[in-house]
Amino acid sequence: MYYEFYMDVFFVVNLVMDVFLLCLVKQSMGSTATSFHILAGALLGAAGMCGAVWVPFQSLGIRMVIAHGILGVLMVKTGCRLKTVGEVVQGIFYLYVFSFFTGGILLALPDLENRGILWFLAASTATYWVITISSRLLKYLKGRSDTLCQVMIRKGKKCIKVKGLYDTGNRLRDTASGKPVCVLEYQMFAGLLDHIQKEEFDKLLFWTESTSDLSADSLVSFHPHMLIYQSVGIENGILLVVSVDEMYMKTGKKRRLVKKPMLGLVPESLSADGAFQMIINPGVFEG
Repeated sequence: MYYEFYMDVFFVVNLVMDVFLLCLVKQSMGSTATSFHILAGALLGAAGMCGAVWVPFQSLGIRMVIAHGILGVLMVKTGCRLKTVGEVVQGIFYLYVFSFFTGGILLALPDLENRGILWFLAASTATYWVITISSRLLKYLKGRSDTLCQVMIRKGKKCIKVKGLYDTGNRLRDTASGKPVCVLEYQMFAGLLDHIQKEEFDKLLFWTESTSDLSADSLVSFHPHMLIYQSVGIENGILLVVSVDEMYMKTGKKRRLVKKPMLGLVPESLSADGAFQMIINPGVFEG
């Protein structure tokens, strides 16, 4: 029994698969590689696989090192323009993860090897888009969860922890300082206050008494002032804005420590199910 081996077909098959795999790696890594780089990396991989078939080594292990070790590194470095060791290791990981899923999908298709190169190209293209759409969907779902921030707010020796919603639509800025304003539920903010301060802020926020009765000394360190704002359904709203010592936020891979942040206080709950108690202004990550 013997088999006929067509080197040109073998080259084309590897070239097509390498192009698709490097495109997937590029998307996952957020690389700036161009189509030219992708093609160069794929050509290198396909040519290397053809060369690995003809190397004068009987050992399967040596062939595997060349085909899946050296070539993999060269492919991701060339095709995705990865430079650091960490980036290359991550690129190799993505390359073989996508190879595993791609191979699994193609093997599940019945009698694909007997249907010709056009069928293979069509099946490979469909597989590429299945994986691409699936990965984008996962990123979208992950992105939705990343909109919730863990927030720690400190004033003096007191500290509170809340959950914040990262809202790209919140562009509110303090007219006096020009700083972005995050919106916080007053009942959470009250955790930073002593008894006297709580009484004075209640008067100021709920207008229960004349503002002439306020004790300015207890509030001065918060620099309270009113801010006129506009939002959906509100043309001229008034928001009580205060300043605290610092605010530390963590969302996804983003970390941010803000000194003297501005907080707008609202008496009502910001979410019906209590999922968050604060609305994060994206400007605090940009400053």
